[in-house]
Amino acid sequence: MRNKLTFPLASIVCISAFALSSMFHPTSAIVPAAGSSASGHGTLLVEDADGNLVRRQFSFSAKKLANGTVKGTAVIHNPEFDPTYNANIEITCLLVDGNRASFGGTIRRSSDPVFNDEFDSAFFTVFDNGEPGAGNDTISAIFFDNVVGPETCQFIGASDFPQIPVEAGNVQVR
Repeated sequence: MRNKLTFPLASIVCISAFALSSMFHPTSAIVPAAGSSASGHGTLLVEDADGNLVRRQFSFSAKKLANGTVKGTAVIHNPEFDPTYNANIEITCLLVDGNRASFGGTIRRSSDPVFNDEFDSAFFTVFDNGEPGAGNDTISAIFFDNVVGPETCQFIGASDFPQIPVEAGNVQVR
């Protein structure tokens, strides 16, 4: 059985492999030109287990280099959980399609040992819906996987997990 876990920046939800097998659409056929990039940061207001509003924060930056490799990082800070969840992700896959960017990466450091020991790949998708970014741009749930490698660069679409509007911040897809 494939163990999969999603961290939608709002909550961690365990999902069965059967349900996931019909939800994800790998987009390895989309090959961005060298120089494609995406970056952003933002805050999302979410409710913690006690009903308090807390600020979940994210930042990311990735660029496709002339030799075809992708270099980038993502940082997650989510006080919705006790203790606060933090993670650093090395982005090694970037697919840009119009105003959408999908990322694949490897978890380099996590405050939760489950992610350090059992899940090594992370995927998420953003949409740059114009200026200002706040209230327009969106970010998906972060999907963690222990079977599919980050080079797959899965598109996490709205039919898979809802896109979450960015309360403050901005996303740029080029």
